[in-house]
Amino acid sequence: MAIPLKRFTLRKISGSSVSSAKPKILITGVPGTGKTTVARLLSEKMDAALLDINKLVNVLKLYSSVDETDGAKVVRLKELQDELASAIKAEKRSIIVEGHLGCEMKLPVSRVIVLRCEPKILRARMVSRNYPPAKVSANALSEALDYCTVWSEKNYGKKKVWELDTTEKSAKQVADEIEKILSGKTKKKGKSISFPDALMREAITGEKIRKIF
Repeated sequence: MAIPLKRFTLRKISGSSVSSAKPKILITGVPGTGKTTVARLLSEKMDAALLDINKLVNVLKLYSSVDETDGAKVVRLKELQDELASAIKAEKRSIIVEGHLGCEMKLPVSRVIVLRCEPKILRARMVSRNYPPAKVSANALSEALDYCTVWSEKNYGKKKVWELDTTEKSAKQVADEIEKILSGKTKKKGKSISFPDALMREAITGEKIRKIF
C-alpha cells in the first residue's frame, strides 16, 4: 500500500515557469553527489512535494537483508518501484523524487537528472561521512563506470536524461541549473560526463579493498 507524501508549505519563485508545468522529476546519482541537498533546495524553489527513496525503503521495510560488509540494504526493487509509481501518480503538485536507486527502476517521471562527481572528490565526501571502506570503494568505482547514467538512459531513454557535474559547484548552483533545464531556459545538453582517468585508479583501489575483506 502506498503511503501518502508529506505536504510542505514552501515558497514559490516569483515568475517561475517551473511550478506551473507541474513536472515530475527524478534526481539520481551515486551517494555523495549532492542529491539530497539539491532535491530539498529545488523542492523549495518549485513548491514541490519531495519523496526520498531511501526513507520510503526504511519506512515500509522494502528490503530483504543488510550486507554486513558495507551496511547496504538488499532492496526489493519491484515492490519499491510499485510504491513509488503509485505515490508519483497520486501527487497533484510537482514532485521531486530523490535517490540513487531511481536509476535502476522505471518510474513515471518527465525528466531524470543524474548528478555526477569526480570519484576522488566523491571518496573524500564519503569518508567524511564515515562510510565503510568497501562502500566508499564500490560507489567511487560505480561513478567511474558511469553507472547511474548508463542505467538511467536504459530505463528512461536518453532524451529524458540530463547529467550535471557537481564536483566544483554548490548545491544552490546545481539546483539553479536544474531549474533552468525544467523551465526551458537551458535547451541544449552539455557533453557527456565521464572520468576516464579515474577508472583505472578506482579499479585498482577496489581490488585492494576486496582483498582486505
